[in-house]
Order: sequence, then structure tokens, then C-alpha cells
Amino acid sequence: MDDRLTEFDLRPMPTAERPLLGLTILVVEDSRYASEAIRLMSLRSGACLRRADCLASAERHLNVYSPTVAIVDLGLPDGSGLDLIAKMAAATPRVQVILGTSGAEREAAEKQVLSAGADGFMAKPMSTIGAYQAAILSHLPQASQPTG
Repeated sequence: MDDRLTEFDLRPMPTAERPLLGLTILVVEDSRYASEAIRLMSLRSGACLRRADCLASAERHLNVYSPTVAIVDLGLPDGSGLDLIAKMAAATPRVQVILGTSGAEREAAEKQVLSAGADGFMAKPMSTIGAYQAAILSHLPQASQPTG
């Protein structure tokens, strides 16, 4: 990368202690418990978080903010998260990392999420903060990976 460009890049760099530092994550989740768990893991990992509890709210967020990562639940009160995933995957510019999440029928849900255009799938509930971080980091470019 051109040194002149990195000289003026003021974004915080991820560290081993805060590997998601500098990322903005949009969580589209109607369960308050699941949303709060993701919020706590994101904040502990250094990420900024935006939350939406339905498709309409997610659309408003996407019209205003440009998240780095989107985590979308499949079962939402006003429609299917698969529709939102497909829309984000086809958008230009695209959200860098799109992950679908569900707690039911995990194998079928993962296939649906990937065929809708998502980069990956996160089963609910997440077992550890390390698994959460790895699910996101595995889809980011090497330059966004923490050192150490």
C-alpha cells in the first residue's frame, strides 16, 4: 500500500486485546438477549455497534451508516433476513462482511445464508467471545487483522 495513504489514515488499528477495533457492526436482531450478547462481545472486542430489530430499521441504518460488518438474523418480525442479506450482497458499495445468524436448523440456515450472498454464518448462541471474533476476522482482509 502507498505510504502516503497510510500516513493520513487515522482509523484505530486492531490489537490482540481488541481485534475488532475500528470496525462498525450492524446487528439486525429482534431478540433483546441475543442483541445484548452481541453488543457486549463487540464492545469488549473494540467494535462500534449499531442495532436494528427489524428490516425497516435496518434499511434506515444502511441509508445513513456504512457498517464494515452486518450480522443479520433470519427470522425478523417484518420479514426474512435472507432478503436483506441478498440486497446487501448486491449493493454497491457492498458491506465488507455479511454474516447470517440463526438458532434453528443450523445446517439448513447456513446453506440459505450462503446462497443469499452472505460471507458466512454464525450459529446462535455464540459459544465464546473468541469464536465470535474469529467468525468476523476470518472474512476480513489481512491488513485488517490484528498483530500478535
